[in-house]
Amino acid sequence: MFSFLDMINHYLGYVNLNVKLKNRIYTILGVIGVVYLLYVSVRWIQNGFGLRGSLILLVAIILAYFSVMNVFYYFTNKQAPFDISPKIEKMLGKTLGAGDTATEDGQQSRRQRGNNLLNGANIPANGYFDSKKILPGKVAVNAEQSSNIAQLANQLQQMKLMTPDYGGLGSRELAQQLEKTKKPVYAIGLGVNIPYFELQQDGQQMIVYAGMNQAQKAPMGKITTVGLQPIEDVYDKVKLYLANVILVGGPYMEMGRNEPIEKQAPYMIRVQLAYERDKQAHRVQQNEAPSRQEGFSQSESMTNTPTSPTAPTSRMSRYH
Repeated sequence: MFSFLDMINHYLGYVNLNVKLKNRIYTILGVIGVVYLLYVSVRWIQNGFGLRGSLILLVAIILAYFSVMNVFYYFTNKQAPFDISPKIEKMLGKTLGAGDTATEDGQQSRRQRGNNLLNGANIPANGYFDSKKILPGKVAVNAEQSSNIAQLANQLQQMKLMTPDYGGLGSRELAQQLEKTKKPVYAIGLGVNIPYFELQQDGQQMIVYAGMNQAQKAPMGKITTVGLQPIEDVYDKVKLYLANVILVGGPYMEMGRNEPIEKQAPYMIRVQLAYERDKQAHRVQQNEAPSRQEGFSQSESMTNTPTSPTAPTSRMSRYH
């Protein structure tokens, strides 16, 4: 019987099956194996080998419990009753040398702080701006600026301000999320807020500087568009401010043939820009080229759909 189950398991490895389907097949095979063990244990007891039969029966009951848990997990959307998996996971963690509950809670707290550094709902890094006057910006980077971004990502990780651990998700949870969303899952999630950033103008170029602090700032890229318009068309007509800069990209998971596989991508930055009209330039522009001014107004209406006229902008939701 066990040779038969092992043979099926061996041949399933040659077939490219969906992870969930394969786990369902393994669950069915497990149920068959449990039924066989129950039969063997009963036969041992009937033949006068009570101790051996009882031990086999005990093992069969334990395996039957986990088989039922798998049936709930892979064949239904219901929560399994009397699920002791979290307790077993916690017990095994302590046995294998993991920290105690307080230590684990502290580590989880640090991960949460790292991947939500300076969360906009609590500690705005660059102040609050009117959500009606926030536009997304596109950033172009050269080789040096890309290297600066990678160095900043390393610093954030070394300082425990960023934890690229996929939010603590295991392979099974990642597979479920990938199957559900059909999108890659990044190790740092939706992004990590950068501690310090500023915008500097160099001629017609608007350069983003960022770093761990003002003393360690470095150029990270130049703004190419604001909303739907090139920066060259608007830089002298409005005052621009950096409302937010986040670090995105890095390692990510996507679904392979049978299970999630990790791939590497460069770290990048995404920006939000607040704008304020330059009144003097606005009057000149109205006299000289009103059509271009109308174009910018249309760009604003196309790229802004505020939910509340007075609500501060969200630091993360506008990117996704």
